[in-house]
Amino acid sequence: MIWILFYYNSLPDMPKGCLLFSNEVMHRDFFMCNPTNTGHYQYPKFETLSYDTGCHRREVNKFLERNDPDRYVIFYTRHTDYSGNKKNKIIGYFKVGKQFEKPKGFHASEHVLLAKDGCFEINYHSKGIPVSWGNSSIKNDVNNILKNLKTKQTVSIADKYQKQTQGIMNRLRRASGRKEIIDICEGCGFKGQCYWGKKAKQDKERKLKKLYGSNQVC
Repeated sequence: MIWILFYYNSLPDMPKGCLLFSNEVMHRDFFMCNPTNTGHYQYPKFETLSYDTGCHRREVNKFLERNDPDRYVIFYTRHTDYSGNKKNKIIGYFKVGKQFEKPKGFHASEHVLLAKDGCFEINYHSKGIPVSWGNSSIKNDVNNILKNLKTKQTVSIADKYQKQTQGIMNRLRRASGRKEIIDICEGCGFKGQCYWGKKAKQDKERKLKKLYGSNQVC
């Protein structure tokens, strides 16, 4: 059994009264508003339970070339909570299943996505990509967490994630849907305390058009 630890760009916590997102789910950073995240807001794809070389091309290729029947991609994120506290947490994994070539990647034959309060905090703050066959300082910790996830009756919320993601993406791909999102945020009584909500309306409009305007359907 081998593993590789990849980064997950997560949405920061929204206010408890948020009408767009459940605070149980560690969503991708759809709005690119978490200041600790990198630019690859599309990954990983818990909607399709797949991972490809669109992110970490070299590392994904090398990982998939390794000859081991049990290969796992483990995901961690720099979670930013509502109070502004930041902690690195493991949120789940994909086990490599059927592979595809264009782009090169795989579908998960097994997967777990943890609720926010069930994620595993890890003491990792480097920019490298830890692997089970390397000498990372967190190798033993990750081994234990993966064993824990696989041997216990872990409750995965991937289905809830997929349902909520489908709803938000249906809006983001439409100009009228993006307007609905902004109108909801502008009318929120907690927007001044929210990483996304406190942005100026014009900034929200520009950001969502830049991220999703090429899929525009009125």
